[in-house]
Amino acid sequence: MKAVFLVLVLFLLSALPASAADTSQINGAGSVRIAELYSDIESFDVTFYSAQPEENLSLEVSLVRPDRNDEIIAAQEFSAGSFPANTRVMKVGFWDVRNAERGAYTMRARLLEQGEVLSESEYNFVYASNSALRFRIDDLVPNSEGIAVVLSPNQASLFDIEYMLVDGHNVIYKTKTEKASLTSIPETFTASWGALLENNKEYTGRVKVHVYSPSRGFAASTENFTARDDAEITDIYEDETGASATVLGSSQVPFEGTLVFSLYKVQETGSGGPVFVESASERVPVLLADDDETVEVAWRERLTQGVYRLEIELIGNDGDVIERRETIIESDLSPSNINETGPDTGNNTTGENDGNGIPGFSIAAGVVGFFMVFALFKKLH
Repeated sequence: MKAVFLVLVLFLLSALPASAADTSQINGAGSVRIAELYSDIESFDVTFYSAQPEENLSLEVSLVRPDRNDEIIAAQEFSAGSFPANTRVMKVGFWDVRNAERGAYTMRARLLEQGEVLSESEYNFVYASNSALRFRIDDLVPNSEGIAVVLSPNQASLFDIEYMLVDGHNVIYKTKTEKASLTSIPETFTASWGALLENNKEYTGRVKVHVYSPSRGFAASTENFTARDDAEITDIYEDETGASATVLGSSQVPFEGTLVFSLYKVQETGSGGPVFVESASERVPVLLADDDETVEVAWRERLTQGVYRLEIELIGNDGDVIERRETIIESDLSPSNINETGPDTGNNTTGENDGNGIPGFSIAAGVVGFFMVFALFKKLH
């Protein structure tokens, strides 16, 4: 009977799914722990969880070859920072392994507070093996607006994609697409950043793809980019009285640029080049990706008859010209038309004879009548 029971226990243990991350707790029941690990030969991520606020924690990670007596290939230590209670916090890091060899690797992570180990975990993976995943990552392009990844299927599959915006070791923005699918052709998957970026600063875009079948597995890819302010002119309007331009933001760096409208009069053939008329500069309201605003300017005077060239420049945060547009204004207004005061409405206010009587007669008659009534009233009393 005991033998049968032992066989049953062994069977149940073998039926449990294998976990890629073996997380163990040190010194009994602590409030903070490493909840999840992932690593490949290029990058890794560590997710912490704590039931209470934490401060001044540090993370120690190493990449070893278990088949070579745990030879350490790479190691680093950095601050895990502080985080509030009941929160999952992810930190990302990058390996610098030159001439990586095929085979098995293990990532080991330890969470420390003033040198005391609070939690430790490890993650095993194989580099340059024939992948059992049902897809491959073909390309990854992050920029100041968002991130795009191209996946190609090995066979039809469902998976989740995590998109991460990384600053140093910190994941400053993360979003997720669940139950994405691939069938027979490559597809592009995209996400927009939901965080503000700093102009001219370098960030890292990262995707982590989680596939569930035939077994639980991950694939990740990272790429650096420099955030830039960016916008474009989508529409312009112009006539004899002024001009306008609509500007569309296309970056999570706040766009605080300027529109410059420059007007030139085109000379007749053989009379020389265009002659500068005037210029107007207007600040563009602050824009983020997919925000748009229309900026208007008015000419100092209505344009007289002729052909004019209008040049519109969109100036970025750093004073660089992001876009330049040119168009033509054709005016048929002669100087005499512009100086006219308008048609006579018949409402004269000058006291001149309008053909209906003597000028000022009705006013004089009214005054005489007033005094006659006043004298009569005084006599009766």
